Amino acid sequence: MEKEQQILNFIKLNPYISQQELADEVGLSRPAVANYIKRLIASGDIKGRAYILNDHSGVTCIGGANVDRKSHALQDVRMESSNPVITDESLGGVARNVAENLVRLDLKPTLATFVGQDKEGAWLTESAYKIGIDTSEVTTLPQSRTGTYTALIDRNGELVVSMADMEIYNKVSEQLIEQKWQQYARSDVIFLDTNISESAIHAVIRRSKSNQKPLFLDPVSSIKAKKLPGDLSGVHTIIPNKEEAEELSGITINSANDLGKACHELLRRGVKQVVITLGEEGIYYCSNDEEGKVEAIRTEVADVTGAGDAFTAGIIYGFINGQSLQQACRFGLACATLTLQSSQSCSEDLSTEKINTLLKELS
Repeated sequence: MEKEQQILNFIKLNPYISQQELADEVGLSRPAVANYIKRLIASGDIKGRAYILNDHSGVTCIGGANVDRKSHALQDVRMESSNPVITDESLGGVARNVAENLVRLDLKPTLATFVGQDKEGAWLTESAYKIGIDTSEVTTLPQSRTGTYTALIDRNGELVVSMADMEIYNKVSEQLIEQKWQQYARSDVIFLDTNISESAIHAVIRRSKSNQKPLFLDPVSSIKAKKLPGDLSGVHTIIPNKEEAEELSGITINSANDLGKACHELLRRGVKQVVITLGEEGIYYCSNDEEGKVEAIRTEVADVTGAGDAFTAGIIYGFINGQSLQQACRFGLACATLTLQSSQSCSEDLSTEKINTLLKELS
């Protein structure tokens, strides 16, 4: 990885440098340099002859983007009967929410999601573009409907029933990922949620490993976590909640010691960093270099929706900006805190300035 970066740096200085000159500069044979060049072209970092550099940077967010509908009951819910409600619509989906939060943190996300040729798909794409998300990798699947999530909420704010129409994500094949990979790999970091098909998830993990692209992964749910392969060596950072961590590690978590065991099992499977979210109890983080717990930031909660996606965006921001895992977790928790204070899934108040101010107040 160090030699690859050295070669890239010399190419930046002189895009017309020969392979022999590169070999002399970095202390390698010319065939070895040729292999590195081939790898850099495959990963999308350079574009072939004359080593035209790819100037794209940021994060490609692969996964779900949905229309969320919440119907709030105006009286006690009666099953098997018509219930008067007030309904509101908003945009959601893990990958979409992470991308929006990254925009607010001054990064350059690309949303790689899949929509139908319908008004919901158009709404998702247009709104993402308007807030600064690169939508060039949004793929329209004409024979499918855009994903929707519909929930009935009772008078006490509790969920009665929800319905998820996510069939479109089963149409995302391994072949489709392979066709798109060269564009996805132009980013510095890949984010993936597990809404897409199992074969597509495996393809992203495999490609991230072969191209040495840092892959951040949200398992989404304990059921969808079952889609992940046994070999997770293509995953840089995985961010499960307690239930998902139990499913992935096979370890029941009842104590801090169990948290450590679950993390180390995931490290054994190839992940470089594990961050387990624990709700009001904060988070537990682990890598080969760092391990510990960070307490949650106490705050008034307006709505918990989207807090986890803001946390993930904060973790990615920390990584890109060279923070330690502990620092990135603290930054992520501050992002989640601002989101908890908002009734929106993605807080419009989120910014690096406000996060740093909050962290200073807490230090």
